[in-house]
Amino acid sequence: MISRDAARSVAISFAFLLIGTTLSPAQENSVTDNQKKNRLAPVPSIQDPLLIKVNKAIQVTERRFLSTEIHSPWQILHGVLALRNDYQLKRNGKKVNALEWIAQGQKYRGEHWFQKTATGGRAHPFNKPYHFEGHANQSFAIMTMADLPTDYKFKADHGYVTIQNLIDNAKATVNKKEEITWTLWALAHYLTPDAEWENNKGENWSIERLVRIQTKANVIKAPCGGTHGMFALTYARNSYLVTGQPLRGVWMEADQKIKRYIAIARSTQNRDGSFSASYFKGRKYPETLKRKVGTTGHILEFLMIALQQKQLKERWVRMAVDRIATDFIQYKNNPLDVGIMYHAMDALVIYKDRMTPRVPAQVVEKAPENEPKKIQVSVAKPIIKTINAEKKVVEKSEPNSNAVKEQASKEQVEDKQVTDKQATDNQTQSNKDELIKVAKPVTAKEVSSK
Repeated sequence: MISRDAARSVAISFAFLLIGTTLSPAQENSVTDNQKKNRLAPVPSIQDPLLIKVNKAIQVTERRFLSTEIHSPWQILHGVLALRNDYQLKRNGKKVNALEWIAQGQKYRGEHWFQKTATGGRAHPFNKPYHFEGHANQSFAIMTMADLPTDYKFKADHGYVTIQNLIDNAKATVNKKEEITWTLWALAHYLTPDAEWENNKGENWSIERLVRIQTKANVIKAPCGGTHGMFALTYARNSYLVTGQPLRGVWMEADQKIKRYIAIARSTQNRDGSFSASYFKGRKYPETLKRKVGTTGHILEFLMIALQQKQLKERWVRMAVDRIATDFIQYKNNPLDVGIMYHAMDALVIYKDRMTPRVPAQVVEKAPENEPKKIQVSVAKPIIKTINAEKKVVEKSEPNSNAVKEQASKEQVEDKQVTDKQATDNQTQSNKDELIKVAKPVTAKEVSSK
């Protein structure tokens, strides 16, 4: 078992892994010296034709700029999901760094993006579809992909809100009535798998309890086919694997559910590489570009953090990656809804990161030309290292064994009742959301070159 500090040390920023960009000196927000020291640069040459296509697809889609004057926080934060610290917006026709712009203190339709609370701070909660976040702690969860330090701060309605404030508020306000998917996603990034706390009602909570609820949740009835729930569950499972502990109890149940839905995704994949238009319900071919990118992109995003490294080379996975990359390139001038576009792009970004060997930036810059560069496979909490840690995992029992069943308790029964109610509520909201268009989707007119 590795120490907590060692486990935390793998939390290298996605921005450094993908692009190696630091924040501007003018910003008070800063990354750690350790992150700067471990900044990684890609190996100069990419030989795999699929990786070349993926890189082109990302570059093409990056040029679908959103505008600070038009697009909503919900839309802009989805761009942060895919491109992390390097995501750029257009403001008055000029490119600006999205996170730096957000941190300066922005309003949307007269309301602040971030709010101070009695228990810390939060991103503006849901008020209308596609304006602010659609689920509790969704904005916070999305920003974990940029691996911001806990002292990173955003100007709010009264003062500033830090990432630590978001953590404290999420812990204090978690409850059995609201969906916990995004709360699990966010807290699994910043807390250890054995973290426990009391919420503001005096109820006992823990990462394991959140994992238990998400494991019992109904996938089919959840928004976006349950893909976000599976992503959050996998994110937490991966964080647990970093500790080197064997899978047991709720962690084994989570792992078995993840493997089950990997198998379902593969078995319902279409011949062109796309995944089912019905998500995990059964095989169905998507009839529109929107549906194809939406379902395939969401499922692929989950798979990109769920699959082992060796599985990324399997034909069915490469077909799915090729499908999204091809569609992004072929239909680069076609309108795409912001949410589905950036979730699919996130899948490609993770794939590229996992499949591209990397070396420390200082090695690339200083190594003599006549000396071979030392390859270092990077790790990003909690995606890469944890997925490749299967040799350390000792599975003690099968998912339906008595050992697992004995883990059930009164709390589990209560949580199952909660997830059933959440699934019904989420499906109702999801059906409503399908009928409402975004403030302004990314259109061909917004596609421009850098």
